[in-house]
Amino acid sequence: MLAWKIGKAAQIHDLSGAGPAVIGGRWNHPDHPALYLSLSPAAGALELFMLAGEMPRLPLRLMHLRLPGDPALYQHIAAESLPAGWNASPADQPSMDFGTQWLERREQLGLILPSVAMEQNRCLLVNPLHPAASLIEVLRIDDVDPGRHCIANSG
Repeated sequence: MLAWKIGKAAQIHDLSGAGPAVIGGRWNHPDHPALYLSLSPAAGALELFMLAGEMPRLPLRLMHLRLPGDPALYQHIAAESLPAGWNASPADQPSMDFGTQWLERREQLGLILPSVAMEQNRCLLVNPLHPAASLIEVLRIDDVDPGRHCIANSG
């Protein structure tokens, strides 16, 4: 399975899930490591831009990853199977409880979820404490300049 991680250049190499464990995220409470990936680079960028609320000004990088291909390592969740409020903005208890319970079970490496930004896109929550996490390979890392092709506001 291929996945992408987009983030701050200084933190792109961290696959431990330590960042989300500090403050929590949409799918995890604090003290629960998690990796937030996407199944396409565009989906990852859209999630990041929505979370930031504006075009990020920090240097960004895009990491292309290969995860183990065994389908048994992944659980697919449709939006209608998620708790009410999973897509609240900002993230709230229903999604954090759901993801944290999944992380604690350690049954699968990844949880494939609909994107909050656009439900047709898929995000991948990875449990870095699952034994198969050691099999994740970094294929390449590229610089991202999201503002380079945007039309400047002249007004």
